[in-house]
Amino acid sequence: MKKHDYIKYLAAGVFFLMMLADGQLTRFLEKWTQDNYIASAHLLLIALLCGAKYLPKNFLITTALVIGCLYDVYYVGVIGIYTVAFPLIVWIMYILQNTLYQNVFTMFFGMIIFVTSLEVVTLGVQLLFKIASVSTSFFVSRFLAPTLLLNIILFILLVVPFMKLFKDE
Repeated sequence: MKKHDYIKYLAAGVFFLMMLADGQLTRFLEKWTQDNYIASAHLLLIALLCGAKYLPKNFLITTALVIGCLYDVYYVGVIGIYTVAFPLIVWIMYILQNTLYQNVFTMFFGMIIFVTSLEVVTLGVQLLFKIASVSTSFFVSRFLAPTLLLNIILFILLVVPFMKLFKDE
């Protein structure tokens, strides 16, 4: 059996594990900072970014939809926010594929844009439906900045292993 025959099944399992690791790492860091800062890990988003270079579009969008639904059920309690956000971001990754995957630096800045977009859009939806209440200054200084810093570190550590994992050779 060639690697490309089973890479999709491996990728789906990796995405699921990254979803679970996101929550665990985020909760650990919240406790470590004594709830002063909230750094939300986005290992799943980094894995999706790396996977979008090598995996088929329909497979990854469908996987993002399923993982987004599980993410909503497990973390938010309201189905729809991440169920729409993850496939939408993956779709945008494929639209920007020629620009995004030129080198690791364009992927890095793409990751920053995707993490920021995900956080702003999901917060906007939560504010719209009164699921959450947060001030702009708190969101930027205590949530978005630590989240970006954490995900920059995670990207630097994980981009090469993820790219090697999903590469079809």
